[in-house]
Amino acid sequence: MSKLNDEELLKCIKSCESEFSTLAEIHKLLIQNQILCSIEELRQKIIPLHRDGYLGNEPTGDGVNMYYIIFCPEYTTSSV
Repeated sequence: MSKLNDEELLKCIKSCESEFSTLAEIHKLLIQNQILCSIEELRQKIIPLHRDGYLGNEPTGDGVNMYYIIFCPEYTTSSV
């Protein structure tokens, strides 16, 4: 998971079928894309992206946190 940078993670989240995704849905998407990680590793990547304003968080009535993209860079870091 450490090889996955923040921009790639945001692009993976953006490719989710729904606009709002749980941590479990994001984890499932990563596994489907052959990106293996633990739940804790994913949580450690998601929290700073939320804190820095790249992801929004909408808690549901049952306490599940739904994440959504606020900003996703459309460029690769190698082209900058």
